[in-house]
Amino acid sequence: MRGLLVVISILLLSVLSASSVAQSEPQPEVDVDCVNVYEAELRAHPEQYEIRAGIECILNNQNAYQVEVETNLEWIYSEDHDEDSTVTVNGNSEIAVRFYLWVTEDAPAGIEGMTFEATVIQYAGIRECTDCETTSSSLDLTILEWTTVDLQQTSQSHQGIFGGDWVSEPCSSGVEYGLNATVTVQANHQNANAAVGFSATVVQYIDEREDVRIVDNEEFISKIPDMIRIDAGPGESSDISIAFPLQEYESLSDEIVIIFIVVYGEEYYVTDALQSADIWEYYWDGGDMLKFYFGGCYIGPEAMEYEYEEGSPIIIETSSDNSLIYLIAGVGIALTASLLVVLIVILVRRSGNN
Repeated sequence: MRGLLVVISILLLSVLSASSVAQSEPQPEVDVDCVNVYEAELRAHPEQYEIRAGIECILNNQNAYQVEVETNLEWIYSEDHDEDSTVTVNGNSEIAVRFYLWVTEDAPAGIEGMTFEATVIQYAGIRECTDCETTSSSLDLTILEWTTVDLQQTSQSHQGIFGGDWVSEPCSSGVEYGLNATVTVQANHQNANAAVGFSATVVQYIDEREDVRIVDNEEFISKIPDMIRIDAGPGESSDISIAFPLQEYESLSDEIVIIFIVVYGEEYYVTDALQSADIWEYYWDGGDMLKFYFGGCYIGPEAMEYEYEEGSPIIIETSSDNSLIYLIAGVGIALTASLLVVLIVILVRRSGNN
């Protein structure tokens, strides 16, 4: 009987010792802290440059021994984090893991969360850890709104007025020049506010083209069409119909060029351009926020003969100060010759002011 008690006691001591050893086995982990390095807001505008977010996650090992860490990134869009490689962090030290996040054009505007996880899979160089806890750090990233507006001409009342590469048609006194078009809206949000605005510029050549001046629109155009707000959501289209009515006028000896301006985009930018003192500044500096569509006709004895030469500089000598103005016409860009005329007038005017 005593022998049996001794055997049982030995077995109990063995079990307790094994349990004690198992409980004393370390379960190392690393602290994780992630930051959006440049506090970037993500953008995937189809007509503008992409904005990515640079993320840095610090893995801090407060253990006295080296650990090998497996990482995992939870992000539903695009990223370049390498999850196939593990990260080695020396004892009482830290290491940074860097990667980029970006989104696709169909990503809805708003807030999207990211979580970076780290799990120790080996420590002290040799011992594996199968039950080590996973630590993590999360960030919320902002996806910016974007809206694009596209205008396609469907018809016009007089052929050759809208959509050409230069002004080639004579104006007719008292005639309305109409434009019909389809406007299509694309956006990554439901509150797209698109609009189409209208303006005009009238240029007069004086003394057989020795001088030019900007003429008040009302002398030749009865009414500029009002801005149209586009009632269309993302992926939808709306048709518009407008007209530029000309005043009755008599025959003129000087040449007159009338430029019809159609500007479209988000309502805020269209309104801003229409209310500005010089809408042409938005054409030169408006970037991708605004798009322009032109029409025009001429009054006088002959048609405009100015035309851009693709890819080569055009040198123009102004009549005000004989200074040379160099204009570069980009390859493959079709612009009306009338825009060149307006640029000359604007540059001459600014040169005179200076």
